[in-house]
Amino acid sequence: MKARNKLLTLGLASLLTVGSLSGVGSQPAQAEAKSYPVLLKINDYYVLYTAPKAPYVDKQSRIMIPLRSISELLGAKVSYDAKSKKAKIGMGGKTVEFSLGSKTVIVDGSATEMDTTPVLEKNTIFIPVSVLAKHLGIKSSVDPQTKIYSMTGDNLMQTNMIKYTLEDAETGSMIAPPGTIASNNAFAPISYTFDAVKESFTIKAKNITGADIPEGDADAAAYLITEAGAQFLNPKRERPAVKKDGTITVTIKNEAVGNDVNYLLAKGRLLDRSGSQ
Repeated sequence: MKARNKLLTLGLASLLTVGSLSGVGSQPAQAEAKSYPVLLKINDYYVLYTAPKAPYVDKQSRIMIPLRSISELLGAKVSYDAKSKKAKIGMGGKTVEFSLGSKTVIVDGSATEMDTTPVLEKNTIFIPVSVLAKHLGIKSSVDPQTKIYSMTGDNLMQTNMIKYTLEDAETGSMIAPPGTIASNNAFAPISYTFDAVKESFTIKAKNITGADIPEGDADAAAYLITEAGAQFLNPKRERPAVKKDGTITVTIKNEAVGNDVNYLLAKGRLLDRSGSQ
């Protein structure tokens, strides 16, 4: 299959596994599990975790993300020279160059300044995503209520990892949600916890439709990506009714033994199941 071949070239196994049964009725992560805010959204995907460290806010209030995710999620061409400590990012005919520990940014050969610096975290360079988006011409905004930084564009989230590992797989009968997707903007993840003992993530999402959602129509979807492939929530999980401005939780566990999680992504969808009853 074409999709499988492309997955293999990406270095991910073609086998996709369905995550453990999760939903509002799932038990929450243990008390010692650490909670993290949700900071970033790219098109319809909320980006919760990026290996080796989740997106975070630095001392200058800039959201920092690892260089690898800029390639695998945004689709940019990236490189890093360890000797010069320079990261080069190319996309849409533009080139942006960052230097570790420096406030100087080189944009298409011209120097400009920013108010923060790239840093090295767990042997990975982290880049201020808003600075990058500005210089690459990516449309972006900050939600005044959730403070989530959003980037939108037809050329974003179009990598093989997203198109084939997630989206093609989710159209399959074993993984596809019941009914049709009425909206991708019904729930906003507001936080998540990670339980290191269980290797599970529990996501808390808020109903942002402005109305009650009937039983069966809420779909806070979660996706775990490892080197072994993608893992999904059970599409047959319970979907209780959610009040206006209410919240739901879903839990997804890493079932890929021996594989660390590279990404945790989520969507906040509303289903129309009128044709599937």
